[in-house]
Parts: sequence; structure tokens; C-alpha cells
Amino acid sequence: MNKVGLLKRMLAFSLAIITAITVMANGKDYITTESQVSAESSEAKANAAAIKKSQQDIDDLEKQQADLDKKIKSANEGAESEKEKQENISKQIDVVEKTIQKYDDKINQYQEEINDLTERIHESEESIKNKEKEIEQGIEDFKKRIRVMYVAGSSSYTDILIGADDFYDMLMKIELVKKVADHDNNMIDNLIDLKNQYEAEKKVLEENKDDLEDKLKKQQDEKKKQEAQMDKLDELYAQSEATEAKLKADAAAYKKNQAQLKKEKEDFEADLQRLFKEQQEIKKKEEEEQRRREEEERKRQEALQAQQQQNNWSTGSNAGSGTTTNTTQGSTNNAEHGYTDKSMFTWPVPGFYHISYGVGWRWGAYHAGIDIYSENIRGAKICASADGTVIRAVNGCPHDYGKNGSCGCGGGYGNYCIIDHGNGYWTLYGHSEGITVSVGQTVKQGDVLGTVGSTGYSTGPHLHFEVRLNGVALDPTNYV
Repeated sequence: MNKVGLLKRMLAFSLAIITAITVMANGKDYITTESQVSAESSEAKANAAAIKKSQQDIDDLEKQQADLDKKIKSANEGAESEKEKQENISKQIDVVEKTIQKYDDKINQYQEEINDLTERIHESEESIKNKEKEIEQGIEDFKKRIRVMYVAGSSSYTDILIGADDFYDMLMKIELVKKVADHDNNMIDNLIDLKNQYEAEKKVLEENKDDLEDKLKKQQDEKKKQEAQMDKLDELYAQSEATEAKLKADAAAYKKNQAQLKKEKEDFEADLQRLFKEQQEIKKKEEEEQRRREEEERKRQEALQAQQQQNNWSTGSNAGSGTTTNTTQGSTNNAEHGYTDKSMFTWPVPGFYHISYGVGWRWGAYHAGIDIYSENIRGAKICASADGTVIRAVNGCPHDYGKNGSCGCGGGYGNYCIIDHGNGYWTLYGHSEGITVSVGQTVKQGDVLGTVGSTGYSTGPHLHFEVRLNGVALDPTNYV
């Protein structure tokens, strides 16, 4: 081999060593910790246990229902007295309401599992994308090594012995060749590890997607069972003499005080419209103030940029002007709470689902909301149907008992509050024992607003619930 060839060979071999050292020093570390994607979180285990417990409670309650159903059927066949039948109907109403609540709990627990799986799927997809990039980069780096090795040619130990100037030079070259060989082996092993991790994560991702689909189906099945329970509750109330007597008493009381109640209703509606206009004005001023601040900030930025340009010209600098980044904060969708499949709103009195009166004309007057009633509803928690801001909170009605006329408090609604949910939506909660929130307070869906009572014009404990859009009363059953 002539001197020129030997020199080219040595330069190529040196280039291979430098490339290997550079990759080792600056390249990515392709060894990653073993993925834990298949490990179930402690939260998921706890939630699975909670679902199992809810199902056990449901099974126990449905056994009680089956026993009471037999007793009610026996009474219908004349084997028991009407009094015993009504007592059993009352007990059954209580058991069915508890069953509905347990289904509600189970639906929410499934939702937590669904949220957890959705998050895990997203994380897995991101991890898989990153591993794809790592594998692609690893292959590219290895291709470079192969090209360098091709240019360098085969550097065997014989070549090193022949080409070494002395024994020390030979040892140094052998050590470098060993390091390069070890690095190449590590690169291959790491790429194989990445490939195995990638395939394992892909497998778990598909399992999680199947699991998510299964959980969604199970949650939908629970909702259907809950709806069947609600239908049963309505049938029980239809059989209840106490409910029938209450309806007759309500009708008689309303007709007796119709003129007063009509006037009270008109005054209350006029007051709500004034409140609506006030809120519109407040929002308009807030928007104008926001635009003013944004305009001032824009002018300030322009002045800063102009000053910067002036400084650049005066100093001869060729620096570019600054840039402004606009960021938009997105909104977060509310999580489901049993009944929220209809809209952004959820049921306002968890555990009590019987509607004694709906929206529409009733005894010569228009009823603008739904009345949620149960024999044992007094003191139940009234919960915010969606996120929002309290814009009215009325307390102080001392007439917390069933009455045949209006006491005049709160425009007939007694203790009540109104929440603004944005985009023109309001909800109203009336006849409370006491409202526990205040005007200006921000509430989240499910936060407690007060407890059910019988203040204002109320023949017995219940919640009057309204949904309004731009001041106009809607049918809440289309939303909850």
C-alpha cells in the first residue's frame, strides 16, 4: 500500500472514531426505563372498588323493591288493606329514590374511569409518537455509522498491528476500535429495546381503547336502568293517595288566591327583566373596559417598538422588531354528573327525581319551571346545575312551612338564588330553607347552594327550578 493510500485509510479511520465519539457525547440516549403503561393506577383500583360497592348497594335496594312490589301487588288483589298499601308505596318511593341515587353514583364512577382511560390513551399516543421519532433518529445515526465504516474500510486487528508505529500506538488503536464496536452494539441493542417498548405500548393502547369502549357501553346501560327506575318512581307517585291529595289541595289553594298570585308573578317577572337588563349593562361595560385596556396595551407595545427602532437606528443596530404572541385560553367542558347527557346542566337535587309540576299553564297561570317533590325532600341539598356566578341571593323568609297562600317573601319564591352561567343562560332555585351562597360568588357544578324548604308560596317542601335564556323561561326537562 502506497503512502497516499495509507494516509487516506488513516484519515477515514480517524473520521470513524470522531463520528462515534460525537454520537456518544451528543446523541440521544436510546435506553429508556421500562414502560409502566400496563400498570393500573391506585386511583383506578379504588374507583373499581367503588363501582363494585355501588352495585352491591343497588342489588340490596332492588331486593327491597322486589319485596315491597309483592306487598303492593298483594294489596291490589285485596289481601291487604289500602292503608298498608299506601304505607308500602311510601316506603317504595323512598327505596326507589335511593336506588336512583346509587345509579347516579355508579354512572359518575364510570365517568371517572372513562376520564382516566381517555387521559392514559392520550399519554400513550404521545409516548408512541416520541418513540417513533427516537427510532427514526436512531436508524439515521446508525446509517451514518455504516457510511463512515464503509469509507474507512475494514480495520482488523491485523491491520492495526501492521500499521502501528510502536507498541503504545497499537494499544491505543485497539482500545479505540473496541470502543467504537461497543458503541455500535449498544446502538443496535437500544434500537431493539425501543422497538420492543413501542410494540408493547401499541398493544396496551389498543387494550385501553377497547376498555374505554366497554366502559362507555356499561355507563350507557346504567343510564337506561336509571331511567327505568325514574319511570317506576313516577308510577308510584301516581298510585300515592298522599300525592293525589296534595295535588287537589294545591289546585284549590291556587284558585282561591289566583288574583294575588298572578300579581305577584307579574311583579316578579318584571323584576327579573330589570335584573337581566342590569346584567347586560354590567357585561357591556366590562367588555368596553376590556377593549379599552387592550387598546392601551396595543398603543404601549407600538410605542415600545417605535422606541426600540429609534434606538436601533441611533446605534446602527440591525436588530429586528419584537413580535407579539396572542394566546387564547380555551374553556373546559364540564364533566358528566348522571343527568348531564342532555346539556351542560345537571340535576339540582341529587337523590330526588320526581317532578310534581312541570312547565306550562296550570289553573289559569303559567308555571315557568319544574317543581321537584318527595315526601322526605326537606333539607336535601340544592346543587348548582352548572358552573356560574351568583347574581341574586335572597334570604330571610321566616315562613318555612306548607301554606295555602303566598307569604309575599321573595316574590313568592321565598328564599331563592339565581346563577348566571354565561351565554345568556340563568338558573333559578326557589323555596329554600336557606341559601348559603352570596351575590358575586363563583360556583362550580355540584356546589351546594342551600337546602330544600317550603318558603314563599309553597304548599309543602319542594324545589322550584328554572332554566332561562336571555330572560326567557325554558322547559328544564329539555336540559336536565
